This record gives sequence, C-alpha cells and structure tokens, in this order.
Amino acid sequence: MKILLTILILIAAMPDQPREVLLFYTKDGLEKQKAQATIFDAHRQDIRERDIKVTLVTDSEKDSPQWKKWDVDRANSFTFILVGRDGGEKLRSAEVVSAEKLFGLIDAMPMRKNELKEKARGGK
Repeated sequence: MKILLTILILIAAMPDQPREVLLFYTKDGLEKQKAQATIFDAHRQDIRERDIKVTLVTDSEKDSPQWKKWDVDRANSFTFILVGRDGGEKLRSAEVVSAEKLFGLIDAMPMRKNELKEKARGGK
C-alpha cells in the first residue's frame, strides 16, 4: 500500500506535458515558417509562461513519421498545429498564427485557467 501511495504522489508531482506547437513546412513554406518564428521570438516570455514547446518538422525523411502521425498533407507547404497538454489537437492552420490568436485560445482552455488560479494563490 505504501508503494502505491508513493507512486501516486510521484505521478501527481510530475509536471504536466507541455503544450506543443508543431510547425510542418516544406521548402516552399520556409517564408511562413520564418514569419511564425519571428512572432515566437517576439513573445518568448509569453511562450515560456504558457509552457509551449515549439517543434519544427521539416520535409525530411527523419521527420516523415510526424507527418504521418498528424496526417499532414505534404502538398501544404506550411501547417501549424497546436497540441494541448492532453495530447489532443487544438488548432490547425495553413497560415501563420498570430500571438493574439494562439494565446487567446490557450488562455481560454480550462487547464490554463486552472494554472492561472493556482499561480494567483501562490502556487507554481
């Protein structure tokens, strides 16, 4: 029983999986990828605060499994996917996503609202 309780405490103490932005792009989508990166660079603190991991997924053989996993059509030169802490897709766009749109969507999510309440109470 003590072992089970210890395991449950360790699991509860583990940080949640980060939110993730996946940026799929081909050579033709490089300009959009750069524009998206510029937005992210200008909002580094906001990205850290919301615990967002940004992953670039190129049109290379090594990244091929990601294209399949997320069912991204290689005919699209750029695809933005926001993945929530639960691992589910929350947003998909073939266009560059503004910081306001991204943060507005995240801030409206129940998990994010709970994070902000916890922070206001003096938590993490």
